[in-house]
Amino acid sequence: MNERCFDTITVSYAESLALRHFLTDSIRAGEWWEYKLVPILAVFYATALTLHVPVRSIWPGAVMLLLSVFPGAAYVSVINDITDRAEDAAAGKPNRMAGRSPMVMAVMVAIPVAAGLAFSILWRRDSLLLAFYLSAWTVFSLYSLPPFRFKTRGILGVLCDASGAHLFPALVGVVLAYRAAHQPPRAAWLAAVAVWAFGYGLRGILWHQLTDRDNDRSAAVRTFAERHEPDVAIHLGTFIAFPLELAAFAAMLWMMASIWPLLFLAGYLLITRLRLTYWDIQAVVVNPKPRFFIVLAEYYDALLPVSILIASLDGVVLALHLLVFPARLQRLFRDARSLFAQWRHDPNR
Repeated sequence: MNERCFDTITVSYAESLALRHFLTDSIRAGEWWEYKLVPILAVFYATALTLHVPVRSIWPGAVMLLLSVFPGAAYVSVINDITDRAEDAAAGKPNRMAGRSPMVMAVMVAIPVAAGLAFSILWRRDSLLLAFYLSAWTVFSLYSLPPFRFKTRGILGVLCDASGAHLFPALVGVVLAYRAAHQPPRAAWLAAVAVWAFGYGLRGILWHQLTDRDNDRSAAVRTFAERHEPDVAIHLGTFIAFPLELAAFAAMLWMMASIWPLLFLAGYLLITRLRLTYWDIQAVVVNPKPRFFIVLAEYYDALLPVSILIASLDGVVLALHLLVFPARLQRLFRDARSLFAQWRHDPNR
């Protein structure tokens, strides 16, 4: 009897692991867990810093932010794979929804949509928060789903992706921080965050489309980067999106009024210089290159939130943050340790 129970428990555990692997693989969580969620959470922390409110005192707002953004990110991943099946097959790319039954695909869409509806009902009396939250869902639906499918309509797809992945989720984070602190939103801070998030989002989608340009061309997917010569997307990202992002972020740093984000930025720039000096690696603003890193991406999704939590003296929240989002910071720390070792043993330094 005991052996039978043990076997049953073992099988159930194995099945649960398989189910968890299937779900996380289907929603591509590894591709966006830290890259997309942490900059949004950093905006929440930064808003608290501008209000001189400890994050630990408004932690329910941070939890609500993660819980509300997660189903949207999962929804985006699932519908992108579902609507990209034919194009991915034509380009010879793997697709997580290829071969899935209609029932499985319907369930995979229904679960995050139900969660999104729950948050929409919860926030139905907060028009500003609800507008930002529903806007993120709307633009990504327009981006992927026919008959709209703005992904294949040039600049419309670029604007939708930048807005859905960065702009509106960041604004949800700002408003949630204000609501949790029981303070009214400040227009200057909202504007700075909006411009920064949109500029960074534009860089991200332009880089992605340039990376996929050959595949999109072979599959006849008319993205912005596919419709134009690569220089058009490169110039748009380098000379319009990036300067807007930097100017808005400078305004955010000014309003945060703390030395810690600046110190961590200086450390990041030092690591960047050492990478360029000692490793065969290139800094990229938009244009994909062999052996590259995207300028400021690691600062936004690893160092910025840590620096803000240090500035806020939020040790407990910092520990929780590092527990939930360790990967990018660990990788950056390993790189820094290796680079400084090379620098110490460099006879020409």
